[in-house]
Amino acid sequence: MPPTPNWSQTFVDEIDLAFAHEEWTGVINEMTGRGILSVANGHAIKRLVEFRVVYDRAARQLAEQGPIIKAATTGVPQINPYWTVMKQADEAVRTAEAELGLSPVRRSKATKVEKKTKVARAADAFLKPVAG
Repeated sequence: MPPTPNWSQTFVDEIDLAFAHEEWTGVINEMTGRGILSVANGHAIKRLVEFRVVYDRAARQLAEQGPIIKAATTGVPQINPYWTVMKQADEAVRTAEAELGLSPVRRSKATKVEKKTKVARAADAFLKPVAG
């Protein structure tokens, strides 16, 4: 299991710290439960959590300010810069989730393969190889 990062070295806001800890724990638990966690995934998981925090922070700002704001100097309406940050963080999260096997499309490809016991059938005796 990869060691838990010290999130206080990355984030100062209490909301971000709590969110990062929750996300790390959730990803670790999911990957552990599916048998796909390894120490080598630690850095990728850390990046995933960091981008999820950035996305969450941008989403909070966007909800507060709205998608269109007035430019500081001209007063002309413009797209909120947090919209751009949120979109870029979303792309990074999607990529990281896919690489780690966490996205819905990739889940089936990233699971452990379980060997099923072979059931003997009558046809197996019929198709037995002949010793030559």
